[in-house]
Amino acid sequence: MSYIWKLPHKPTQDFIEKFPELHPVAVQLLYNRGLKTQQQIDEFLNPDYSQDVHDPHLFKDMEKACQRIYLAIKNKELITVYGDYDADGVSASVILWSILKSLGARVDVYLPHREKEGYGLNKKAVQQIATKSQVIITCDCGISNIEEVALANSLGVDVIITDHHTIPEILPKALAIIHPQVKGEEYPFKYLAGGGVAFKLAQALLSHQHNDFSAKEKEVNEKWLLDMVALSTVADMVPLLGENRTLLKYGLMVLKKTKRLGLKKLIQVANLDIDKIDARTIGFSLAPRVNAAGRMDHANLAYYLMIEEDDDKATKLASDLNQSNLDRQKLTEKIVKEAKAQKIDESEPLLSFYSPDWSSGLTGLVAGRLSRDYSRPVFVMTNVDNVIVGSGRSIPEFNIIEALQQNEKMLIKYGGHPQACGFSITADKREEFIKTMKSLALTKLKNIQFQPSLEIELAINFEDISWDLLDLLEKFHPYGQSNPEPLFMSTGLSVTSIRQVGGDGQHLKLEIAKGNKSRGAIAFGLGKMSLELGDKIDIIYNLSINQWNGNREIQLIIKDIKNNG
Repeated sequence: MSYIWKLPHKPTQDFIEKFPELHPVAVQLLYNRGLKTQQQIDEFLNPDYSQDVHDPHLFKDMEKACQRIYLAIKNKELITVYGDYDADGVSASVILWSILKSLGARVDVYLPHREKEGYGLNKKAVQQIATKSQVIITCDCGISNIEEVALANSLGVDVIITDHHTIPEILPKALAIIHPQVKGEEYPFKYLAGGGVAFKLAQALLSHQHNDFSAKEKEVNEKWLLDMVALSTVADMVPLLGENRTLLKYGLMVLKKTKRLGLKKLIQVANLDIDKIDARTIGFSLAPRVNAAGRMDHANLAYYLMIEEDDDKATKLASDLNQSNLDRQKLTEKIVKEAKAQKIDESEPLLSFYSPDWSSGLTGLVAGRLSRDYSRPVFVMTNVDNVIVGSGRSIPEFNIIEALQQNEKMLIKYGGHPQACGFSITADKREEFIKTMKSLALTKLKNIQFQPSLEIELAINFEDISWDLLDLLEKFHPYGQSNPEPLFMSTGLSVTSIRQVGGDGQHLKLEIAKGNKSRGAIAFGLGKMSLELGDKIDIIYNLSINQWNGNREIQLIIKDIKNNG
C-alpha cells in the first residue's frame, strides 16, 4: 500500500520560547496535539485526579437529576437504566447500576437488541418500562429521542438523559439532560464518553447533600467505578486529552486491581496479563469482546458478565463472550470479502455496499475496514424486516453526521459522530439516499486525494534515538484517539541486515544504520518489498522496547519504507 507522508507544521517561535524547559521532541508533540497553554500541558504530562477531574455539579441539570433520583430512592420507586448495546453503553449501564445499588435504589437495566430494536429509546420498550418504573435514566443514548421521551412523559415516567452523541436541533423534553455539548452547558470538558457522562452523574450522587456516606465511603465507591470509565473511554474512541486522559490514567490503575469478577474472567480468557493492561489492550482485546455481545446476539451477555459475582457463572459468561468474539471475527472477514467482490466505481468520493444477507450488528465494523482500505467515506447497509439498517464511516474531511442531518427527512432514525454513524431508512429510499450522499461528498471532497496517509509527528536524526527519548515518550502514554503513538521519520539510512519472517515471509526483520549507530527493526506486512543489503532508505516508525531472556533493546516498528537512492 502506498502512503502519503504528511509532516506536521513546526511550532511557532513564540511557542518554543514559551516553554524553554521542554525537550524539542516534547515541544513538537505537544504542539501537534493542540496543547498551547501551561495548564493544558501540565494536565497532559502530569494528570492529577484531584485537580483535573471537574466538579459534576457544573452540569446545569445535575441538581434536578440528583433530586429526582434521591426522591425515587426515598419512595422506593423502580429506576430503569436504559443503555446502549456497545461497549460504551454497557460500561455506562454498569456504572449507573453499581452506584444506584450502593445507594439502596431499586434498579433495573434495559439494553435494547441491536437488530430488533435499534439504537436509543424505542416506543415499545418505553411502554413496557412504564408499567413498572417511574424513572428512566438513559446512558450513551437518548439525546435524539424526542418522541420516545414525550411518550414516557405522557405515561408518567420522568426521563433523565445522560449522553454524549451529536446534539439535534430540537432537544427532548426530559426532566434533566446531562450532556457536555448542550447549548449553554457550563461543564468545561466537552468530549466525555457515554461512560464518562454516566460517571459524572455517579460522582454527583455520591457528593450530593442527600448522601449520608462518610468521606471515605464516597471516595471508595467513586474509585471502583473507574475501571468501567477506562473501558468506555477507550472503546468509544473519544479524544484522550483533558479530563478523558486523567480518567483513563486512573481508570487503568483501578482496572488492574478490579473487583469485578467478570472483568477478571474476561481478561483471563483473552490471555492478557492484568498487570500489563493498557489502552491498547483495552482497544484491541477487551472492548471488541464486550462489543461482540451486542453484535452477535444481545448486549446483556456482556452486562451480566460485568455484574456477576458467582465464579462458575462468570467463567461461563466470559467463555461465551470470547466465543462470540471469535464468531464475530470470522463473519466480519466474510462480509468484507463479499463487499469487496461487489462492483463499485472507485473514482467516486463515497462508496456504498449493500446485501440483505449481512448482519446489522457488523455493518459498522465492515464500514470501518472498507473506509480505511478505500480512504474515503463508506456506507454499509443490510435489510432488517424491510427496513434498511446501515452504518457509515468517514474521513476527517467529510462530516458524516452533518450529511445525515441535512437529509434527516429521509431517515427513520440516525445518530453518531462526525466520522461514524448509524441509521435506518425505508427500503424504497435506499437508492435516493445514497445518490444524495454521493452528491454531497462530491461537493465536499472535490480536491481530496483518496490515498491513505501517515501523519508524521517529527523528523528526527537516527543518532538521537536513545533510552532518554524512550523515557520522554513514556510521559505521553496512554496513547489513543487524538494522542496517537508518535510516528517518527528518519532518512538516509543503510540496510545492514535483512530477512523475511512470519508466514509466507510477510514481514521484514532488519538492521539499519547511520554513521556509527545501528538499530534493529521489524516491518510488519512489508515482506514482499524489494530491498537489498546496502540500500539507502527513508522510514516512518514507532519506537518500542524489545525484551527477551532478561535483555532489553530499542526496536523500531516500521510503518513504511521509501528508497533513498
